[in-house]
Amino acid sequence: MFNPDRSSGSKLRLSDRLASVQRRHFVGRASELELFRSALAASDPPFAVLYLYGPGGIGKTTLLGELARIASELHIPVIQMDGRDLSPSPSDFLLNLRLMMALEGEASPLDTLAEYPRSVILIDTYETLAALDDWLRDTFLPQLPETCLVVLAGRNPSASAWRTAPGWRDLVRVISLRNLHPDESHLYLGTRGVPEFLRPSVLEFTHGHPLALALVADMAVQRA
Repeated sequence: MFNPDRSSGSKLRLSDRLASVQRRHFVGRASELELFRSALAASDPPFAVLYLYGPGGIGKTTLLGELARIASELHIPVIQMDGRDLSPSPSDFLLNLRLMMALEGEASPLDTLAEYPRSVILIDTYETLAALDDWLRDTFLPQLPETCLVVLAGRNPSASAWRTAPGWRDLVRVISLRNLHPDESHLYLGTRGVPEFLRPSVLEFTHGHPLALALVADMAVQRA
C-alpha cells in the first residue's frame, strides 16, 4: 500500500490492530533493521537495493512487514508489491505499481516518487519475477529517484549480474537470512506464551526456523 502519511486524527483500522499484534511477536533481525534504518537516515544513501533471500518460512514476509512499519512511522511513503500478484512482464509490473500507488490518469509513478524526500518499494516473493530481473536492474530501477530504497525478498540468491554489472556492485546489499539465534528463539516463544520448561525441546526440534517455531509454539500452547 502506498501510504505517504496519515492524519493523526484518523480512526484506527483492523489492519492497525493486526500490525500491533505482529509487532509484539517480531524478534531478531537486528542487523537487517539497523541497516535499513541507516539507509533511510543517510543524506547520501549507501545503497539503492537491499536484496534479501532465504528458504521458505525463514521470515522474509514478516521482515518486510517490519520494514514497512519502520518507514511508515518515519512518514516515508511505502509501496508493497508481491510477485505472486503479477505476471513477470514489464507492462504488468508497471500496472501493478500504479495500482499500489493509487495513481489516476497520466500520473507517472517516477514523477510521483520524485516528489518525496524518501520512498520505499518492497517486493516480496521475488523468485517469481526471475524473468523480470534484467529489466528491473537495467531499465526500471535506474529511472527511480536516488532517494528511493528498493527491497527485494525471495528464495533464491541474487543473479551474478547484481555483483558484476557496472555500478550495481556498489549499490546493492545482499543478505542471506538465517534461522533465529537461540536467545531470539527463546524470546519469540515467550511472546507466544510457551512455558519456559518446554522451550529447550522446541528449540532442539526447530533449530530456530521461524515458521517451524510458530507452528510448534501453537501446538505447545494448546497442550500446556
